[in-house]
Amino acid sequence: MSDRVTRRQFVRGLVVAAGSGVLAACAPKTVKETVVVEKPVKETVVVEKPVKETVVVTEEKVVTATPAPAKAAIVTIMHDRKELNEDQEAQFEADHPEIQIEFVDHDVTRFVADYAAGRPADLLRVQAPSIPQFLARGMLFNLTPYFEASDVLRPDDLAPANDYYKALGPFNIGSGLMYGMCKDWSPDFTVYAYKTAFEDAGVEVPDHTEAPTYAELLELARKVSKSEGDRTLIFGFDYELGWIGRMIGNILAETGQTLYVEDYSKLSLRDREGARSIAEYFYTLAHENLGVNEVNPSPNWIGADFTTGVVAMLQYGYWFSAMAESEITAGKVVMLPAPTWSGKRRDPTMTATGMIMAAASKVPDQAWTVFEWYNGGEPSVGRASSGWGVPALKSQYPLMPNETDFQKQVQEVLKGELELATPPIQFNPYLSEMAFGDSWSQNMLRSLQGEFGFDQFLQNVESEVNTAIQEGIDRIG
Repeated sequence: MSDRVTRRQFVRGLVVAAGSGVLAACAPKTVKETVVVEKPVKETVVVEKPVKETVVVTEEKVVTATPAPAKAAIVTIMHDRKELNEDQEAQFEADHPEIQIEFVDHDVTRFVADYAAGRPADLLRVQAPSIPQFLARGMLFNLTPYFEASDVLRPDDLAPANDYYKALGPFNIGSGLMYGMCKDWSPDFTVYAYKTAFEDAGVEVPDHTEAPTYAELLELARKVSKSEGDRTLIFGFDYELGWIGRMIGNILAETGQTLYVEDYSKLSLRDREGARSIAEYFYTLAHENLGVNEVNPSPNWIGADFTTGVVAMLQYGYWFSAMAESEITAGKVVMLPAPTWSGKRRDPTMTATGMIMAAASKVPDQAWTVFEWYNGGEPSVGRASSGWGVPALKSQYPLMPNETDFQKQVQEVLKGELELATPPIQFNPYLSEMAFGDSWSQNMLRSLQGEFGFDQFLQNVESEVNTAIQEGIDRIG
């Protein structure tokens, strides 16, 4: 009989493990109680009488023992200092003297190594593509009982993007047990248009009440891009290069497909016409130099490029609205609905940045107190009102800024995107979140340098990613 575990056995094992997590989380808690004991102590007292006769008298005196102060529990959180500052941390500790926060700079590689050594951070900042892999490796604490008992993070108040943190298993994300939540999120496929670039090119700015198609964006990019010799003056259409796998995956999901075969054991780009056509679209954008690419990179960051007026269209989520208007672009920006490939509209978050608890945490109750505070307490209120993301709690939606003309236009588009309630993109549990993007970028560079064409490009990406998938299968078991 073969020792290899089938996918069904693997998933069944994870479900059993998850069930154990529920029982463990629901088990009665052991409480240590300090008992004050009154102990009679014999003490000798000397009494002097007027006759100057010294008499020894023995009496009983009750001495009460004072309990030692309780030691604060330490909760280690691996996060980004820009998203959890020292003042917030100090305020939490003042309000919760029984808990001390130990902050560690975010580093997933270190988290995995610390986990293997048995000393992981209790709480970790993550993005959605990591969830299936962490789940497959048994590294996530089942937080379902905590959510169900919480008055702050009620399950019925969680925004749809939190579904990335729900799972029946690593191959089935979107419902089931709850392993974490977003800190905030955005429908990530909206597009920002810099109206001046369109006006200078004599091209009409797209109507923000209608979702464009990807084909229309390509044609617009060709019309508004502007070069002077080898120097690009205006990029037509930019997107985050490292997110290319997530973007292709979302487009494929319009027709119910994924980047991978059914059991996620292989990447399939070349043999499926839909995947091949989408890959060719982004290959064309790079080869026609319509956006930042591997041989014509941004000197800083594409978001900053947009705010300095050198990008006509930028595909970023709602969060970018908080910085889209600069001294150069103020009053000249419009947010467009997410484009569609086949006509079926989708606009999910592709990052769903949030927080999980390590399954190996030794202080889960105290870690949950920190988790609940950060994701539903004062820090979450500040994030919601800043405009840097859609709140993770639906009850906080009214806190989003809606005062300026641009903010009102953004909210108008955002309302329609939220109504789509797009289900999560399914990510590969055997693959690190950047593996696809790294292979794509390295091979795009070689192709742009003239080393090979589109077919060889696809073959290289497919081969390299499939090697990484096999390594993941071997590692997970």
